[in-house]
Amino acid sequence: MTSVAILSRYPELYSTCRLQEALRARGVDGRVLQPERCALHVQQGKFYLYYEGQILPPPERVLPRFGSPLTQLGVRLLRQLAAQGSYCLNGGDAILHARDKFLSLQILAGASLPVPETWYLADASATETALAQLGAPLVSKLLSGSQGVGVNLAESRAGARALVDTLLQLQHEALLQRFLPAGEDYRVIVLGSEALAAMRRRAGPGEFRSNLHRAGTAERVEDAEVLARLGKLALAATAALDLDFAGVDLMLDERGAPVILEVNPVPSLEGVERVSGIDIAGKIVDFALSRRVQASA
Repeated sequence: MTSVAILSRYPELYSTCRLQEALRARGVDGRVLQPERCALHVQQGKFYLYYEGQILPPPERVLPRFGSPLTQLGVRLLRQLAAQGSYCLNGGDAILHARDKFLSLQILAGASLPVPETWYLADASATETALAQLGAPLVSKLLSGSQGVGVNLAESRAGARALVDTLLQLQHEALLQRFLPAGEDYRVIVLGSEALAAMRRRAGPGEFRSNLHRAGTAERVEDAEVLARLGKLALAATAALDLDFAGVDLMLDERGAPVILEVNPVPSLEGVERVSGIDIAGKIVDFALSRRVQASA
């Protein structure tokens, strides 16, 4: 029987439950594996996976649903499973690259894709140069995180300087970006070579972040021309990052040209399914089941 594992710390979350429903509807044996309950064993040319102390045959297909706090553990798991022949919807290295907000921008910029003007600071030596070039207001971000956590708006150069000082004092690197004042952004869901859906997200009252977890609102993108333009760019972004599935966040700059903000390799399904009415979970499962596998114990 076909076996599929969902790597998820919280089996009760919407996205994990929806994937389980889609697997059951197709008569597929699906199991949630909580990454922190896994143990990995390697020998020369051999790889073994243990779950809750028991050796586990490698599943044929793996659907990653682990959040940012478990990135390192999840990536090790995906590498182990890929070495055992499992098909992984997004490989470990691809997730690692996408979850690093600056590394992902380096990859996208290297592919000549439009990204916000960004500075990365490991110490304070170039702070004034960065602030002079970016101007104010500007946005500061942590290198990893989701749902808008660690994203701050500095209204002035003095405020930006204080943010940088705080981040560096706490031994975080500082990522600074030019502020785009649109007040809304777009998320495009990409699966394989198709842009499945797109939604426009607007920030809630008194908030500049448009994440739905931050009381933002969302609506489906109906305009075919806008969808085609955003979809083309989103597909290029996922190809550059070697991702099979992702949520690509974009914003329009002052000239109305789309800019790639970031690429989420494990996007939530809840908002986009609700807004679009599309069975994203079912499409993910069908896509994964169509991939060739070589898994063996």
